[in-house]
Amino acid sequence: MRKAVQLYAVLGVLSLLPCQALAQKGWSVQTATTVGTNTNIVQVQAGWPGISATLFHGYTPTVDLGGIFTFNYGYEGDVNVVHPGLKGQFLVRAQLMDTPKYNLGLWFAPGGFVYFFGGGVGTLGGVVFPAGFVFGLPVTHEVNISFNFDLPMFVSFGTFGEFTFPILFGGGVEYFLQPDMALTFNLRMGPMIYTKSSVTDFDLQALFGLAFKL
Repeated sequence: MRKAVQLYAVLGVLSLLPCQALAQKGWSVQTATTVGTNTNIVQVQAGWPGISATLFHGYTPTVDLGGIFTFNYGYEGDVNVVHPGLKGQFLVRAQLMDTPKYNLGLWFAPGGFVYFFGGGVGTLGGVVFPAGFVFGLPVTHEVNISFNFDLPMFVSFGTFGEFTFPILFGGGVEYFLQPDMALTFNLRMGPMIYTKSSVTDFDLQALFGLAFKL
């Protein structure tokens, strides 16, 4: 009888281990939940408008710092402008609220870019100062979803330079394959307003990704 009780106890503990591991993952790149103090996460994404690699470093329990390097083949997501470019950015994420049912946060990623248009435009440089708001929902131990409002504003320089003001809405999904690795998908869309030329194009961001703990 005693051996049977011990066996059931061991089986019960083992059956809880996967759930506990998932519950203790404690980080997110999709929602407002940060990655955790002194934790390093890398996220690689690909799709439209390009390919990017992002480093998240947990600076405090509610603040992440990091950097983003991007190779784009679409000009900042404009579906009508297909030209290659490079972009480097700093990243700051701040968690405003985190509850078992939802979380809220802000992010800011200033930096610079250079695009290679050729023809009469040539090389176009500029600075970016995008910011955004995220509302996250932990659906299950394995799945998080987010709703996002982004303002990826930028200024380009030179003869064809101008201030551009995209207004994007969207969301994303984060699925944890294991506690230190997650698949991600991000979708943003909205108007891209060129203030100098008085043109408004459609801006699209659709990126599949993989995030993993270092």
